[in-house]
Amino acid sequence: MLPLIPIAFVSLGGLAWWKSRKPHGMTPQRKQIYEAALATLKSPEKLRTLADAFEKEGLKDEATMLRKRALLREMPPEQRERRQAIMAKAFKSKDPAKVEKIAKAFEKEGATGAAKNLRNYGKALSKSKAA
Repeated sequence: MLPLIPIAFVSLGGLAWWKSRKPHGMTPQRKQIYEAALATLKSPEKLRTLADAFEKEGLKDEATMLRKRALLREMPPEQRERRQAIMAKAFKSKDPAKVEKIAKAFEKEGATGAAKNLRNYGKALSKSKAA
């Protein structure tokens, strides 16, 4: 019984060392893959597969965003048209607060590119009002 204690201790130490060697969190390579997937990946299946891999590595926020993006890709045409109409209306707005509110809604749904464009427009509106 006594020799098992040192063996268990060494084994646990070795396991801890081995796990610490693996990169944790958002590495530069993972960030590059994530950003490229958001920008170019069209297949909902591939987005979900990548989301599963990110979640397995403990990157839950990124996995959630990839799953939202997959849902956007599967959106019915009628809903897509409604979203485009909302976005067009936002770009005609002169109220930066309303534009920001719509940008937040788009971002919550995974439409990061649309949200970014709306935020840029909102910032331009704010600057023109300040001038």
